[in-house]
Amino acid sequence: MKIPFEKGDLEELFKHKFDEKRTMDFILPSKANPQIIIESSFLVTTSSGQGDKSKTEGNIKKLIERYYPQAKFIGFVDGIGWYVRQGDLKRMVTAFDEVFTFHKDEIERFKDFLKQNLK
Repeated sequence: MKIPFEKGDLEELFKHKFDEKRTMDFILPSKANPQIIIESSFLVTTSSGQGDKSKTEGNIKKLIERYYPQAKFIGFVDGIGWYVRQGDLKRMVTAFDEVFTFHKDEIERFKDFLKQNLK
């Protein structure tokens, strides 16, 4: 779709919450003007780290709401590892404004989401 993006640290989180921030997978269209922030998690095996990851995403969601209230926090969550860890998956998806998988139909839904939400 030729949409500009960056990855890395969000400037306000880097300045104010360095110990709590994390590197973002995709920031659309830019770090200076984040409208859509995307995190991706594809797991083929299970591990206790999935619980930690789901909790971390919840904390990141709170920081984004505080420092970037106009931005949407999107998750791509897929893989059999998440299917097996249903409790962690539930916690994970509640951290996002919208959740997608990598299925072909979901990619089309994601494209529609971008058209509607990216200014």
